[in-house]
Amino acid sequence: MTNNEQKTTIKPCWIDHLAMALGRPGVFILAFGFLLIPSQWLVAAINSGAAFLKIDTGARPTAMGGAYTALADDVNALYYNPGGLGNLRQRELGATHTKWLMNTTFDFLGYAHPLKKGTFGLGVTRLSIGGHEGRDANRQATSSYDASDTAYTIGYSRRLAGRTSMGGNFKYLQSRIGDYSASAVAFDAGALHQFGGMPLALGVSVLNMGKGMTYLDQTDPLPLTLSLGAAYRLGGMFQVTTDIRHDVYDKQTSLGFGTEYALMPRFSIRAGYTSFASRNFGGAAGAIGGFGGGFGLKLGRYRADYTFTPFGALGNAQRLSLGARF
Repeated sequence: MTNNEQKTTIKPCWIDHLAMALGRPGVFILAFGFLLIPSQWLVAAINSGAAFLKIDTGARPTAMGGAYTALADDVNALYYNPGGLGNLRQRELGATHTKWLMNTTFDFLGYAHPLKKGTFGLGVTRLSIGGHEGRDANRQATSSYDASDTAYTIGYSRRLAGRTSMGGNFKYLQSRIGDYSASAVAFDAGALHQFGGMPLALGVSVLNMGKGMTYLDQTDPLPLTLSLGAAYRLGGMFQVTTDIRHDVYDKQTSLGFGTEYALMPRFSIRAGYTSFASRNFGGAAGAIGGFGGGFGLKLGRYRADYTFTPFGALGNAQRLSLGARF
């Protein structure tokens, strides 16, 4: 047998063994139980504000039920798990436009730039609500007003020990309703581990850590979110993902499941489900609320993704994402 015919075997490192231990079903059950039974500090008796931070960004992760914590292999990692940025090997620019519910729009623009000592990322998300009719104290119509929520994100991630990457974000949040405004800062942290010799990845992230946002005399905490995720690829063409997310102050735990199948090297179809819709929109989301589907097309260094998500009586959400790597 020649040297060219010899196969290289990747030996698991200590991080692989640690991740294997943490990935056992018993550990996931204990972690899930911890999320469901938070400490006294976690169960504050008020719900979170800045709800726009809970809306999924890219069309691809949305089609997969938002289960992207362990996948996070593109610029959308800025939103789901900043640790995933460390795995990017090319510069990437991505943009998403969403026709969201109740005549609102939600947009995302992100850029990731890998360097020798890590990957930097920049992102902007914005929820826009225009043309609302104002009412005075006597319920009489007044002039219309606009409202918007915006998050500016700076992220950094670095790959450690070959297959583990860790990262964090700094976010500046700004909210406006007519002539009133509020702002806050928040932080994210995340890690992602890809197993050596196995098509398996595990991810964890803590999102929206901060003091809260104040409007007039009322302060609402940010939607602090803890997320655990796993991604597994079957046969190189089919992969499944799952996430467990816990909204600390809202005291809600949601599950997400996603699938992606590459029909051809350049074309993929996706489908997923998230329990977030049924928990937050109730019966208004309809019987199929939480389900979503879409497709993706790659042409060289360019890509386009589309996702359709029904919300019953609330309407439908459609997302279109465009991206390029260079």
